[in-house]
Amino acid sequence: MAAPADTADVLSALRLGWYLAEVRGRNRPGGPVPPAESLPNRAGHVLPLRIERTPEELRIEAQAVVSKLAADLKVDTVTVSGQKRDLADTIDQQAMALAAAKPEDAPAAWKALAQSIYQFDAHTQDVLAAQSGTQSAAYQLGRGLAEVYWALDPSAKCEPPTPDCWAFLLGSQRCGELTRLAGRLSSYFNPYCCPALAGTLHLWLSVAGDPGWRDGAQDHLYRQTRRWYELLILEQDPSTLIKPYTVFRDWHASLRAVQALRAQLVTAAVSLVLVIALIINGSSNAFLKALFGVLGVVGLSAATIQAGLKSAAQSLLTRLRQDVYTDLVAAAIAVAPAKPGADRPDRVVAEEIRKRTLTTAADAAVP
Repeated sequence: MAAPADTADVLSALRLGWYLAEVRGRNRPGGPVPPAESLPNRAGHVLPLRIERTPEELRIEAQAVVSKLAADLKVDTVTVSGQKRDLADTIDQQAMALAAAKPEDAPAAWKALAQSIYQFDAHTQDVLAAQSGTQSAAYQLGRGLAEVYWALDPSAKCEPPTPDCWAFLLGSQRCGELTRLAGRLSSYFNPYCCPALAGTLHLWLSVAGDPGWRDGAQDHLYRQTRRWYELLILEQDPSTLIKPYTVFRDWHASLRAVQALRAQLVTAAVSLVLVIALIINGSSNAFLKALFGVLGVVGLSAATIQAGLKSAAQSLLTRLRQDVYTDLVAAAIAVAPAKPGADRPDRVVAEEIRKRTLTTAADAAVP
């Protein structure tokens, strides 16, 4: 299936939402510090990979990405009292001021920066909603997925929920909306990405709702968000994440799909028996002769019935393969800590991702 004409703009909106959440998280005092690698030293101005850059360098990089994407999508400038103001540039300047601020000046500097980010987000949502529903949905999806890590304070109390706690950022309201946004945008991605994303969101909904399970899970959550980024923004083929021979080792996935479709499979089996009967006994069996006579009166021939039953069986088999493959992809992209007390943590993950509310498009090819 050909990609929609506005794919580039939709992906840019997705990236903008993602990086705005990252900019806020990297500048927030006491914000998250992702696990990272580093160079042995910087002697001779050796060049680091992205994972080897310092937090300061990554903060500057994120701000540069926001500035560029905001300009591309024409959401960088707002008119206030007849004067044009570059919001992205303001955020960059205030972030630099916060980084250089003295400890006693940091709270005021952060308050100013947080307000500018809020204004930028409100302006961006307004502009994108007016010009494109899909770009608006992509912006919200990107920001919402990134915020589950960058806006999180693992120590925040969840009773009552606060905007930076597990129960809000990965609660049923947010996870449900992120799943719906992904469903609306499914035509822009690999057909298995959004259903797999929905499965991992349900997994993390369960992790976040269990204080014992979520304890110490922040690094796992960061790796999960990076996996989402690779699939949605870098457009990695999810089949590359399935380990070799997983299809043979994880026969439980096929069994679960068979159990879920047992009624349809029984129908298919009956159809197969009828097809065989039509082929073998169609010309000699008196009952079938009478049946064919009646059906012939209404315009149905044995060949038509046989073709219809064959088509139904093939459609069912295709759906069965799609569901099995979606479960394999979702399990492959899931990154979560083992549930305390679980005898088979992999079974727990499989059970959670199967509760997803998105399914694969009917015309999706199975590798």
